[in-house]
Amino acid sequence: MSDQLFIFFAGIALTTGLSYVGLGIVHKIYRANFIFGLFAIASGLYFILISSEPLSPEFTLFFATAMFALFPWYFAFEVGYLNRKLLWIITGLCAGYFAAKNLVSYYELPEIQYFFSYGVYILTSGYCVIGLKKMSSKNDFPFIPLVVVAAYYIVFVTEEIAFNIYGDALPWRNLVSFTYLDLFPVIIISLKLVMLVNDQLLKVNLQKSVVLYKDNLNRILNQTKKFILTLDEKGNILFANPYFKEFYNPEDTFIDIGFDKFLTGETKNEFKKLVYDGKNKKGNIVTQVVAKDAELTVAWSFVKLKNNQSEQVSEYTYLFGANITQLKKTEEELRKAYNDLEDLKNKIQAENIQLRKESGVPLAQRTLIGESPNFNYVLNRIEDVATLNVPVLLEGETGVGKELFANAIHEKSARKENPFIKVNCAAIPEELMESELFGYEKGAFTGADKRKKGMFELADRGTLFLDEIGDLPLSLQPKLLRALQDGEIQLLGAEKVKKVDVRIIAATNRSLEEEVEKGSFRSDLYYRINVFPITIPPLRQRKVDIPLLVRAFVNSFNAQYHKDVNEVSESLMDDFLNYTWPGNVRQLRNVIERAVITSGESRLRLADPLPLNSETSFAGKNNVHSKKPGVPLTLEECERLHITNILEQCNWKISGKSSASEILDLPSSTLRSKMKKLGIRAQKKRN
Repeated sequence: MSDQLFIFFAGIALTTGLSYVGLGIVHKIYRANFIFGLFAIASGLYFILISSEPLSPEFTLFFATAMFALFPWYFAFEVGYLNRKLLWIITGLCAGYFAAKNLVSYYELPEIQYFFSYGVYILTSGYCVIGLKKMSSKNDFPFIPLVVVAAYYIVFVTEEIAFNIYGDALPWRNLVSFTYLDLFPVIIISLKLVMLVNDQLLKVNLQKSVVLYKDNLNRILNQTKKFILTLDEKGNILFANPYFKEFYNPEDTFIDIGFDKFLTGETKNEFKKLVYDGKNKKGNIVTQVVAKDAELTVAWSFVKLKNNQSEQVSEYTYLFGANITQLKKTEEELRKAYNDLEDLKNKIQAENIQLRKESGVPLAQRTLIGESPNFNYVLNRIEDVATLNVPVLLEGETGVGKELFANAIHEKSARKENPFIKVNCAAIPEELMESELFGYEKGAFTGADKRKKGMFELADRGTLFLDEIGDLPLSLQPKLLRALQDGEIQLLGAEKVKKVDVRIIAATNRSLEEEVEKGSFRSDLYYRINVFPITIPPLRQRKVDIPLLVRAFVNSFNAQYHKDVNEVSESLMDDFLNYTWPGNVRQLRNVIERAVITSGESRLRLADPLPLNSETSFAGKNNVHSKKPGVPLTLEECERLHITNILEQCNWKISGKSSASEILDLPSSTLRSKMKKLGIRAQKKRN
C-alpha cells in the first residue's frame, strides 16, 4: 500500500478519533464513542509512522499494541457486555506483549512475546463471540457491523498465528504490499462511519416522527374539552391549552402567573396542600375555579415529572381538569329532589298513620254534632280564627272533643291541603319528647343510624296539634317558644337551625294560668299560645245536643257491629239528659257503644246502669266544685275527684276496653302516674 494512501487513512482516522473523543467527553454516558475515538487516534498515528521513516520501532509497536488493547474495550461498550476483569486481563497481556517484544529486540531473548500475543488473540476472539451472542437478542442495527468486525478480527488473528508458524509458506503475503493488520483499523473505522450514517438516518426519521407527534399533540390540545396546564415548581403556569383560555377574556395572560390565583373558596388551601407537597407525585382533587362569567367546579388529576434535559433538574406538574359544573349542579338538584321526596314520604307516612287511626273511627264520631247555643258559639269562634295564621288554645274538660275542634280549624284554613299532625304531650315519655317533636340527625345518639324528621318538620306548611300541652316538660318549652316566635327548630345533633312554617293549635284540660303561677309552665309560652283561646263547653252544658249525639252514635255502631238498634225509650233518654257526664262526649260514646253491642233487639238497652250523679256541682268557666258553699276546690282536688268518679264508673278498671284510661283518653301508664301523684289508691273490682 502506498505511503500516500496510509497518510489518507491516517487523516481520516485522526479526524474521526478526535471527533469521537470530544463527543465522549461531552456526553459521558457514551463510553463506546470515547474508546473508539482513542482507537481511531492510535490507528491514525500508526498509519503515519509506517508511512514514513520511523523515528523508532518502539513507537510503531506502541500504537499497534494500543489498538489491540483498546479494541475489546470498545467492542464491550458497543455490545453492552462489560466484563471488566477479563478486559483488564487482555489489557495486561497487551502490555506484556509490548515489553516482551522490546526485550527480545534488545537482549536477544527467545521470542516469548507469542505467549502474550496469542493470549490476546484468543481472549479477544472469545470475548467478541460472547458479546455478540448476548447482543443478538436485542435485534439492534449495530449487530451486523459488529459481526463483520468480529469476523475480520478472528480471520486476521488466525492468519497471524499461521504466518508465525509456517512463515513464507503462505503465498498471499508476497502478493500484496499490506497486511491484515493494516486493514484492521480501516475496516473498524469504515463500519463505524456506516453506523454513524445509519444513526443520522434514524435521527432524521425520529425528527419527522417527533414533528408528527407534536402536530397530533397540538391538535389534541386544541380540540380537547378538558383543561390541560403545566406548572413549574413554584406553581406558575407554563402552558394552558385553548379550552382553558376560552373561559377568560382574550387579553388575559396566563404564563408565569400563579395558578392558585384562579382558585377560590376552601379548595384553594386544599389544592396547595395536596399538589405543592413534594411527597405527592400524583392525585385527584375537586376545586372551585374563578372564570370570566361564573365560578366553575373542576375535577383535577395531576402528575409530577422531572425534566432531565437541562443542567438543573426541575420538576413540572401537569394538570388535567374536567369541567363538572353542570354535573355538580345536577347532583345538587338530585340531592334536593331526593330530600324533597324524603320529606314527602315522611309526611305521607305520618298522614297514613293518622288515617289508619281515623279509619277505625266511624264518620259520626269524627264529625262535630250539635245545635245548642254553646256549641254554635264555639263554631262561630272557629270560623273567626280558622283563616288566620295565629296560634289557638283549646280549653275544656277531658272528653269534650278538643281534637275534633282542632281538626275543624285546620280544615277551614288555607293549610287544609297540608298535613295535620297530632301529638299527645302526656303520652310521650319526657326523655323522648324532644326527638319526637324536633327530630334528630344521624349519629346524634346511640342507635340514631339515620336522620329522623320530627313532628315540626312533618307538619311544615301545615298544622301541629299539641294535645295536653300542660304536660310538656319545662326544659322543652323554650325550644317550642322559639319555633313559635321565629319559625326555627334545631334537630338533636344538628349545628344549624331549620326554618319551618307551622301553625300551632294547643289543647289542655288544665288551668295554664295556675301552672304558670306554680312555675311548671313558662309565662312567655303561655302568652304566645293564648292569642286566641276557645273554651269548649262540657256535655252537661249542652244537653240539647245529647239526643243528636245518641242517635249519631247508635247509627255509627249499628254499621260497625252490624246491629239494627233504632229505638231509644223516653225514660232512657231522660236518664241521659239528667246525667252529668263527667267524661263528657267520650263517656257518652263508650256507653252507647256497650249498649249497642249488648242489645239483642231493636230497642237500646244499657249494659250497666249509669253511675249515680256525683253530689258535686259545677259552676263557672273552670267547673269549680265547692267543698263548702262559696269555697271552690283546687285544681288538684277537681282532678282527683274527676278521676275517682271515672274509676268508680268503670269498676276501677284502669286499662283495656271500656276502662278509665279509655274514657279519659290517657295511656294507662299516664293514668297510673296521675293516680300515684294524686294519692288515689286502686280499689278492688266489684263482682
